[in-house]
Amino acid sequence: MIKQIKLWFYALMVVFMLYNKLFDALTGNHDIFTHTDIFFVGSFLMITGIEFITKLRISKLAIRPLLTIFIFVIVSLFSKYYSNLNNTILCAFIHVKWFLVFYVIYEIFKNDYVFFKRLFFMTLAFSTLGILINFILQEQFNNYFNQDIMIRDKKLRMMGFEMHPNNLGILLSLLFIYINFFNGMPSYTKIVISTGVFAMVCILLIGSRTPLVVVPLSFAYILLGKKDKILSAIIIIIISVLSTVALVLWGQSIIDRTKKNLTAITEKQDQSEYLRGIMIYNGFKIMYMYFPVGTGMATFGTSLSIGSKVYDDIKIGSRGVFDTMTGGAYDSNFASIAGEMGFVGIVLIFWLLNTIRLFCRRTLIYHPERMHYINIIFLTVLVYFVVHPLFINAYPCMIYAVFLNIQLSRERYAIAQSRRPKIARHIAAVLNSPQFA
Repeated sequence: MIKQIKLWFYALMVVFMLYNKLFDALTGNHDIFTHTDIFFVGSFLMITGIEFITKLRISKLAIRPLLTIFIFVIVSLFSKYYSNLNNTILCAFIHVKWFLVFYVIYEIFKNDYVFFKRLFFMTLAFSTLGILINFILQEQFNNYFNQDIMIRDKKLRMMGFEMHPNNLGILLSLLFIYINFFNGMPSYTKIVISTGVFAMVCILLIGSRTPLVVVPLSFAYILLGKKDKILSAIIIIIISVLSTVALVLWGQSIIDRTKKNLTAITEKQDQSEYLRGIMIYNGFKIMYMYFPVGTGMATFGTSLSIGSKVYDDIKIGSRGVFDTMTGGAYDSNFASIAGEMGFVGIVLIFWLLNTIRLFCRRTLIYHPERMHYINIIFLTVLVYFVVHPLFINAYPCMIYAVFLNIQLSRERYAIAQSRRPKIARHIAAVLNSPQFA
């Protein structure tokens, strides 16, 4: 009974964290659900604390994020831009929140695949419903929930119950991976058809180009994984040509915006108002200037960096969003880590990512073909790490934790089921032995 209460309680908290903006809008935007992620950080500390007290050890999956937090805090104490201890510790936890949430979801649902699978499909159904309602009501949907109306190519960008097109784009890219790679390598027919549908939804409904990066990643991965590389190369070339033609015919604005943004990053950083480009460029700049440890926690590219002298010293403090920002300027996880912790921070983040990837590989040792699913997800993490505040925002932290753990929970369930007949035969043999006769 207690276990079921725990499962339902955490399932409810997962829903609150995924759709926090929706519930905040429904409750009058009082930010009641905005900081649900704090609950999961607290759960991480509670779970690791109980493990240490009862077993006198902490798993690598938990100790490494804690060690990273410790390094972030200690290094920041010696920075000339040091903010205060509270902001420093809080910012360190924000940077590794993605890993903490993954650990909590794994520990809570690892032995309850059937329940977790129902939660997984329930959230997918709920998100689908949100897209449909948004598509039918158009701008009335945004107005009802008091959300900004985002127009691109003279069309409303769908946001669904995620309340933002970028979050919806992350969900769609992970769903694309789930459909194609959850059970291993997909057939060419399957991935070609799903690619067409996925591209249409991304371009026509949410007007976002970033989720489309999963398509070339997937096809490149298939090319490297298939034995018949000649056939794979031919199919990839055909898909590339068709995609190029489609972009030229129906996505010229996407091409133009991409060219403009690339120019802003590479040639006109000082004049650019493209926030992501400014952050990435200056992240590199700070990483070089303060090699190897950056300027410290809560000083650049995070929600706690408001008023930081770093912005003035690199001469962007009086420009646009930096002059009037109220919630911090963070549009690239790479830029935030590179600026605040430099080369050391980047190495530590990749160390944590590899820790989880290796953990997944060990868990899936009996079904190595399912590791393709994990590998593609981590490839998208590398891309989103540069162009999205992946580890900072609550939604991507939770949605990635859910999509990764559905595979791991499934594996543990499959192993448990395969062992049951052996256990039953063992019990029957014992009961039928002479000593029980």
